[in-house]
Amino acid sequence: MALPKIADRFSGAIQKTDQEQKITELQAEVERLRATQSPDLEIELQKLRSQLQNQSGEVEIDLDLIDPNPNQPRQTITSESIQAKARLLKKHGQISSVILVLQENGRYMLLDGQLRTEGARVLGWKTIRAVVVPMPKDLTQSALITFLGFEDLNPLDKAEAVFKEVTKSTDLTIDEIFTLLGTVLKRIERDGNSKELTNLINVSTEKQQQGLEQLGVMDTEQSLLLALLELGLNPSSVKANLMPMLFLPQDLKDAIRQRGLKGAHALALATLSAKGLDIKEEQATSERITATNKVLNENLTVPETRELIKAIKDKYLKHKKSESKEVKAVIQKIKELSEDSLQGASHEQLQQLRTLLEQKLVALSKVLNA
Repeated sequence: MALPKIADRFSGAIQKTDQEQKITELQAEVERLRATQSPDLEIELQKLRSQLQNQSGEVEIDLDLIDPNPNQPRQTITSESIQAKARLLKKHGQISSVILVLQENGRYMLLDGQLRTEGARVLGWKTIRAVVVPMPKDLTQSALITFLGFEDLNPLDKAEAVFKEVTKSTDLTIDEIFTLLGTVLKRIERDGNSKELTNLINVSTEKQQQGLEQLGVMDTEQSLLLALLELGLNPSSVKANLMPMLFLPQDLKDAIRQRGLKGAHALALATLSAKGLDIKEEQATSERITATNKVLNENLTVPETRELIKAIKDKYLKHKKSESKEVKAVIQKIKELSEDSLQGASHEQLQQLRTLLEQKLVALSKVLNA
């Protein structure tokens, strides 16, 4: 008679809440089966030992067996950040486990813990402590949700990952999302329902859908907001803080990824545009890069960065004054001065008008050339 599949008997039975009790029971089963001296015992015991190790929560995995997740949200990982993580691992050891997915080829895919894994490799570690989980139904979304709560994921990577997921789940383009999100949020805010929308973040999908229907959000608008709420994101915050990241000029995107520029600083620096300064694009880019270097080199705060930007804008816009109502009125009067009116004026009046206009033209030239 073939030996029963011991591991199969306990497959999927262990949850973290009763983990210790189940492991104790499995260990007792091992000892009982040893006493039977069954010929196929060692094969089944090896499977059971592997299950015991996995169900204990953490296992040591060979670093050479770990592959990166090609769809991971983190697209920015600098050598400086890896070295910093390596120093922390060396000083404090590995505090938290990485999360891996077992692939069909027997290798592991990294779901969470890229910096820890790379830091361990720098230190020459052979293995890393990990928790192995089943392959998620949607690996991209699972990885994204894992990362969203992490402060060290830069806002550009976060924005790109979020909108990649949203475009996939809604079939909308970035431009369509931008327009649709702005429209529906403006309507919700106008109706005084912004708080009600925020309250939907931490409820079930069913209640989210019901809540959106009560707010008058249907069809494509509902699909869009549900996609954001499912990720635990506030749609209003996404529009104000994440979406602008996608439209930053390339020099600021590079500064975020390569030099650690913060999102709030980047959004402020983005106002140093050709349109905002009323200058050519090349000159605006040069001013923005110079300002970005100052922000990073001097570690300026956001208020200090805004003061720097104000000074730059004042330099270019100091001559740009508001329209004068008085000048506007004079221009209108001159337009209304027809040839018939001039024909009906006395010679003395016309001479006086010409002298006055010549004097004002001289004054006007001085102002324009100043």
